[in-house]
Amino acid sequence: MAVLKWVGYGVLGLLGLVVVGVGAFVLLFDWNDARGFVARRATAALGREVAIDGDLRVKLGNPIHIHVEGLRIANQPWSDEKDMVAIRALDATLLPWPILKGNWELPELRFDGPKIVLETNDKGENNWTFAPTATKEVAKEAVTPDKRGDIPVIGRLAIADGAIRYRDPTSDIDIANTINTATGDNDTDTVKLDGKGSFAGKPFTLAAEGGSLLTLRDDPKPYPIRIEAAVGKTKGKIEGSVAEPVAMRGIDLSVDLRGDDLAEIFPILGIPTPKTRPYAISGHLGYEGTRWSFQGMHGKVGESDLSGDVEVETGGERPRVTATLMSKRLAAQDLAGLIGASPRGNGDYPTKARDRVIPTTPVNVEKLRNTDMDVRLKGQRVEAPFAPLDDLDLRIRLDNGDLRFDPLSLGIGGGRIAGTVQVDGSRNVPVLRTNLDIRKMQLSAFFRETSFAGQMGGTVSGRIQLTGTGKTVADLLASSDGKIGAAVDGGKISSLAVKGLKTNILETLGVVLSGSEPLPFTCLVANLAVEKGIARAEALVLDTPETVVAGQGTISLRDEKLDLRVVGNAKSPQFFATHVPVLIGGKLGDPSIGVDPTESAVRGGAAVALGVFLTPLASVLPFLDPGSDEQPHCGQLVRDARKPGNAGKASGGSAPAAKPSGSAK
Repeated sequence: MAVLKWVGYGVLGLLGLVVVGVGAFVLLFDWNDARGFVARRATAALGREVAIDGDLRVKLGNPIHIHVEGLRIANQPWSDEKDMVAIRALDATLLPWPILKGNWELPELRFDGPKIVLETNDKGENNWTFAPTATKEVAKEAVTPDKRGDIPVIGRLAIADGAIRYRDPTSDIDIANTINTATGDNDTDTVKLDGKGSFAGKPFTLAAEGGSLLTLRDDPKPYPIRIEAAVGKTKGKIEGSVAEPVAMRGIDLSVDLRGDDLAEIFPILGIPTPKTRPYAISGHLGYEGTRWSFQGMHGKVGESDLSGDVEVETGGERPRVTATLMSKRLAAQDLAGLIGASPRGNGDYPTKARDRVIPTTPVNVEKLRNTDMDVRLKGQRVEAPFAPLDDLDLRIRLDNGDLRFDPLSLGIGGGRIAGTVQVDGSRNVPVLRTNLDIRKMQLSAFFRETSFAGQMGGTVSGRIQLTGTGKTVADLLASSDGKIGAAVDGGKISSLAVKGLKTNILETLGVVLSGSEPLPFTCLVANLAVEKGIARAEALVLDTPETVVAGQGTISLRDEKLDLRVVGNAKSPQFFATHVPVLIGGKLGDPSIGVDPTESAVRGGAAVALGVFLTPLASVLPFLDPGSDEQPHCGQLVRDARKPGNAGKASGGSAPAAKPSGSAK
């Protein structure tokens, strides 16, 4: 027993000597000698060179005190910056016993002069991926917290003279941020982040403020956030709180967004939007799973009010935007961006060539392919200086570059324009398809707000069916095939408008003016067959009480040139009319009108056979007015022309048929 006793005492004594020896070693050990070992282990773990250029001091105890100077983590070889992370000095206190349970508790963590560079190269490779591919998921699971309680306990975080830089040349982003903490009590400390730089080639500023990290981790109250940012003239403000900031749940944030043009947010959010006038909108931002929501949105875009809800789903191959929008007062000018025109009307956006009417706006297929959309827009009242518009019902669907306006329904002049428009940008060269109907539009309502009020009349119907390919709006029309047609039934034209033409031209056509009274007409039809951008007149007819005026020729959608020949055919002898054909040339934006000098003048020409003259009209009216009673006068005119007994008669007269000297060739 005595032997065992002395053996026991000997063992305890030996352990005591070991503890004393270890303690003496720790106290006398120079931790700078361990810098190489620590750096090599860190280098092996990250797959990137790690260096400690300054002092490394560790003071064991409860807590453990750690001081590191000159800590660096190397950048990727392709970067112009040598270091991804460079910290002038780091001081931390660490509680030892929670480590045994896998918890990290740091009563205090201080950074002096931390510099961090986050960047991608032109190939899309980033510099913050460290570990080999096989260990990425394991590392991610190890360091990604699931809830705010999983964040390491940091009693006080202090950052002085910090800087974070983010660069992405593929998106033209270069942002430099300064980060500092405002000190106070542990539960009242705030974290502030201020940044400036360039974003998509525009000046960028950022000012963000949040609660302390202690509040972030342990406080059951929602974590407060306040962010103000500006990119060029686009300014955003976010303020509110997040109940579970790590998992992004319980978001309660108010958002205010304003700027000169909604199209400028595309580089920021990646959502294609049309060009607009200045806007200011606000609403409530929420997030659940992979879906962001912007509820209760309200504000103005240009002169239009706008309200509704917007959702963005980010979990798919591409972000998908779903929105239901409403406007009580919608200015037509604010819709111009939907067709590639300038909503400002002042040339801010180069949508037209100098001598062209048709926009030359490029179709940005890359932007169309960036996001999918399903947006419904309803306008209770649409206002325009050029036309009496009523309501709008529009659905915009975008799927992998294929853009469709279906349905598109716009009330105009007591009638309606309705149908579909498609711009298929899923191909290398976009394709345009349109199928639009014009129904029961009243000219009297159309001109009610003009000086022509009361002197214009008639019911307008028509249809536009076109298909084309091209990289700009002008190219799409220049290559298009299809039909364009319009008919005005039982109308009248203001003498103020008619007198804008040369009097001798009207007399040449046999059109009779009666002082200041409007010029009445029975039917006006224009029907064009379009082939490879050339619109050829299949029927161009104006039927007045005295004369039937007909035309033929082409309108080029390629270069906008006009080449039309118009002749009047009297229903009874007219001694004042020469019946010499009239030529219309020039361009859409600057037409020229004159008589055909090659034709002989035959005054008092007899009437043409109505059936022969109106044959083109008879063939195209079903295209304009399929089986409805919107065009009773035009329909009756065609039916009369089709009757066998009318082959030698003119409408409204009984003169014998004769070939007019100015008939179209």
